Amino acid sequence: MKKISDEKKCVICLTLVIIMGLLLFYTYIGDEGNHHEGIIRLHVIANSNTVADQTLKLKVRDAVIEYMEKQDDLQDVEDTREYLQNNLGRLEKITEGIIASEGYDYSSNAKLGIRYIPEKTYGDITFPAGNYEALNITIGSGEGENWWCVLFPPLCLLDEGTDSTSEDKMTEDQKLQLRWKLMEILDEEHQ
Repeated sequence: MKKISDEKKCVICLTLVIIMGLLLFYTYIGDEGNHHEGIIRLHVIANSNTVADQTLKLKVRDAVIEYMEKQDDLQDVEDTREYLQNNLGRLEKITEGIIASEGYDYSSNAKLGIRYIPEKTYGDITFPAGNYEALNITIGSGEGENWWCVLFPPLCLLDEGTDSTSEDKMTEDQKLQLRWKLMEILDEEHQ
């Protein structure tokens, strides 16, 4: 039986690693689509993980949610998507206003796109990990911890971490309508 030289073993291993890398790359490239149609998430990324920057992130979050709550004519995901796309500059101005009022000179960037979002639970509703359409607001360098919620349907209202509104302010009927709508959207994507 012939022995394989160390040099040939290295070449074989390197070839296998390259093939596996290409397979992973093409698998990832082909998986950039939105896995959860009908849902738009809100993603706010802090400048850094300092206490001050994390506090600033939450103030930006509250201002954006408060602004979006006033847009009560947005009835479906298409209306919401179009509104967000047409108002990215306005959302950046809101963010920059909060940043300036807190004494910082960070830039901000608002962008609507597809993002991978880890599993997240809001009350008793769990969203699976996957690619979602999201309004991404980046503060400064965007190197800090981030914050997620569901902008449409408006479940940011149900997130226990949101200071600006709470589930306590919603009627039981409103809570049930939001949960049923969410279940309807999640069921549609599994069919």
